[in-house]
Amino acid sequence: AHRHVRRAGEAGLVHLIGRNKLDAVWLDVGPGERLLTVCNCCPCCCLWKMLPDLDPLFGGKVTKMEGVEVQVTQGCVGCGRCQEVCFVNAIQIEDGSAEIGDECRGCGRCVEVCPEGAITITVPDLADIESTIRRIEDAVDVT
Repeated sequence: AHRHVRRAGEAGLVHLIGRNKLDAVWLDVGPGERLLTVCNCCPCCCLWKMLPDLDPLFGGKVTKMEGVEVQVTQGCVGCGRCQEVCFVNAIQIEDGSAEIGDECRGCGRCVEVCPEGAITITVPDLADIESTIRRIEDAVDVT
């Protein structure tokens, strides 16, 4: 599973976990309220194309995981590769350096493509990871 996730990231896919009632329909499974989808979204369709145009009521449901921090370091040369791959347009180049705005969903695409390794994604407090795991376990049976 870890190898699959790593390969998906290397291929430019965005890892996503969530509950989408349409998934229960197209997968023909039920009940949909207990279905949690793990997806690797591609840049040709899915969230990459839809999210910026969705009504904020729906688009706002795709959020950054609690505790995730995405930061630009001093190594940034302002090449703009990160800006090109950001599917929510959260990155601007200002004064020769990338600036990541509040719209960031923490997908990590910018980290993957930065040729300088100047963008980091971290979860400094492990309690945030544990809290997320508990929320998922409350929603679905993960055993």
